[in-house]
Amino acid sequence: MTTIDWRSRAKTARDRAEDVVTKVTRMPPRRIRGDISPLWLDFAKTGQDQVGFLTELCGLTAGHRVLDIGCGVGRLAVPLTGVLGTKGRYDGFDVLPYMIDWCTRNISRTHPNFHFQHADVRTSIGHDAGVDAADYAFPYEDDAFDLAYAGSLFTHLTPDGAANYLTQIARVLRPGGVFVSTWNMYNAESERLLPGRSLDKAWPHARGSHRLKEAAHPESNVAFDELWLRPQYRDSGLRIVEPVRPDATYSPLRVPARIEASHLWYTCTIIALKP
Repeated sequence: MTTIDWRSRAKTARDRAEDVVTKVTRMPPRRIRGDISPLWLDFAKTGQDQVGFLTELCGLTAGHRVLDIGCGVGRLAVPLTGVLGTKGRYDGFDVLPYMIDWCTRNISRTHPNFHFQHADVRTSIGHDAGVDAADYAFPYEDDAFDLAYAGSLFTHLTPDGAANYLTQIARVLRPGGVFVSTWNMYNAESERLLPGRSLDKAWPHARGSHRLKEAAHPESNVAFDELWLRPQYRDSGLRIVEPVRPDATYSPLRVPARIEASHLWYTCTIIALKP
């Protein structure tokens, strides 16, 4: 038997063992959960909070068609299985194929109206093949969704990719559809006046319209100037619904005291409509 055969069998055995545990915990294994969010984050609670936010503020109903952009390992999808009915539909995509595999095995298998796709998009943080985010076309028809969600996605896109994704989102949302997303956002003028000014510490590499945590790996963590960001929504055909809110998921208030996470004070949630 070849090395490839052994590796394939080992992977299959590991997946089966982890899927048995998943049936009890309703959570992905630590091995892959930690690749999409820190393990101190309460996976189940934050997913439920996201669904509550979408229900209370964005009108999520059982019959909605939902798009989850950068779906990871189903933090939103898992609690949505208890909300979307047979007339509703969920679609999610992510650049990491093993996460899509887990979601397909553990969510789609028992919820056939939940669909997951691998997006072959190149990044500098773990997926070096595929198309650039600035050129990626979402694999969905125009006006296909009632609600789109992007949690901690634009925190890993540089401006050209972010602008393209906003355009794609506006295309696939129906008129009157809602888009919810999280961003690291700052205002250069207000930052200049603040005595603390932790922006330089969190994102030391200034690039005009945005700032980077790591120059060698731009998508590792990105913050955008508000003066650049707001016009991008308008130009893509989306209208921001005020106020811009603090992000309840990636909040410093959720972080254990031993972990330094001051950069999360810049993380916000934007709700937008497609007129």
